[in-house]
Amino acid sequence: MAVVGDRIAERAADDFGRSAPRVVSALERLRVSPSADPERIQAAVLIAARGDLTLLDDALEHAREDHRDLLDRAGLAGDDWRERLDAALGHG
Repeated sequence: MAVVGDRIAERAADDFGRSAPRVVSALERLRVSPSADPERIQAAVLIAARGDLTLLDDALEHAREDHRDLLDRAGLAGDDWRERLDAALGHG
């Protein structure tokens, strides 16, 4: 489990409005592999969810099962994932 950073919290607020606290809580409860970057996985969930709570649940399930598929779906699987992350969340 990883604490959600400011960039993720801001994106959750932008995408989910009043549901953002629920989204942030779900992201903080998400278990991430020690070898994975937590912000990358959390961002992939938000990008894949596109502000929709049903899609959020689906993205969280993908993150639990095999985060590599989720990263691909969110466009964060390539070597340029850091740049794409910054583009999606703003520079941290």
